[in-house]
Amino acid sequence: MFLTRCTRTMRTVLAATMFSVLALTSGCFSGDVNVVINEDGSADLKTTLVSVPMLAEIVEQSKAATTAKNPDAQVTPVTKENMSGYEITEHYATIDKLSENDFFKANEGKNTGITMNKSLFYTDYNFDLLFEGSQNGGGAGAFASNITFTYQMNLPVAPTSSNADRSENDGKQLTWNLGKTLVTGESSKIEVAFRLWNKTAIIGTIVVVIVLIGAGAFFFLRRKKEEEEPQQLVEDAPIEVKAEEKQ
Repeated sequence: MFLTRCTRTMRTVLAATMFSVLALTSGCFSGDVNVVINEDGSADLKTTLVSVPMLAEIVEQSKAATTAKNPDAQVTPVTKENMSGYEITEHYATIDKLSENDFFKANEGKNTGITMNKSLFYTDYNFDLLFEGSQNGGGAGAFASNITFTYQMNLPVAPTSSNADRSENDGKQLTWNLGKTLVTGESSKIEVAFRLWNKTAIIGTIVVVIVLIGAGAFFFLRRKKEEEEPQQLVEDAPIEVKAEEKQ
């Protein structure tokens, strides 16, 4: 996917162009990944990539890779300060579909990607993601302020655990700073676990229980009434009094 292509391209291009770019501008590359997890288990992904002209090829390749894999992705041109690029939005019907995006995939021996544990009333999700740095190390560490890359998750519930660099909105909005990965070459782990309740199953179960209780009460009262009716007939039966026969 485009994020993997972006980091791999940055490995070879960044060090060679950094000094000349920094001499002309205060910023050279910025990336933001925003994931919104919806209560129904779907997800919306918005990725914004902008750069100075000298690094524009990276952004263009990323956009091309995304639209090739997902023709339904919405691409909008954006600008930020002296940089330009694209905002790419994608919708996933289910959270596990995110695994089809390379950013969320599992890497054997490194991370497990997106895993889940489903039950009738809830599903536990675990995100164990890896944003890989350069295999050859960094080279732009001194210019970290010129490269920013953040990953943000917006959850409908507070997570049970996470290693986010910052949390807001009662813990439901989580942010990781991944710029250090691009400038130092060190890979960054993204870890978060949360639980989504299956409201449809819960409401359905409550309705069924109420119906069963109502039906049980109805048949109980009906049976009790049927048992009481014969007894009532006996009690209400007229008593026949016979006159004593004269001797």
